[in-house]
Amino acid sequence: MLRGESFDDSVHEDSTRNVIVRDEGLKASKNDSLFRQSIEREGRFDVFSETTDRPLELINIAFYAPLKGIISDSFNLQNDHFGVDVLAPENEAIKASLGGTVVFSDWTSETGYSIAIQHDNNIVSLYKHNSVLLKKTGELVKAGDVIAIIGNSGEFSSGPHLHFELWHKGNAIDPEHHILF
Repeated sequence: MLRGESFDDSVHEDSTRNVIVRDEGLKASKNDSLFRQSIEREGRFDVFSETTDRPLELINIAFYAPLKGIISDSFNLQNDHFGVDVLAPENEAIKASLGGTVVFSDWTSETGYSIAIQHDNNIVSLYKHNSVLLKKTGELVKAGDVIAIIGNSGEFSSGPHLHFELWHKGNAIDPEHHILF
């Protein structure tokens, strides 16, 4: 082949790969058709549809997971739970979800050791109930920088976890729409 000579590849043909498909095997069952209709109505798998829960300006932003763990309490506006609670092992590092400027790094009686970061695009991330804060107000951080250690501080804490919130233009948004924990 490299010398330009003809090459007979018929001897290398793999007959085990010849598959015969009959048209009746391609027809969807009634249950399959109903299932497909219900999924299409939900619109969950339509890449061109967006819900109001997910602002269009945030679609192409790659958020860094502040912590890998188990969600013990999800975002719920009706219950005034403006973030997610993530369970993880003691002494686990908490990381910045995006680069930005630390605008709050202090103790509050309700949320214990807490840190807030202002990001581009009018985004603010909050990390509450930490045991230790590693960044001070005014410091610049990059996405993935370790900013705190998981904890159980503050009156509103019920055990070691991270309470993580995302805010966009002053509105709480569901972190699970943007981050895989």
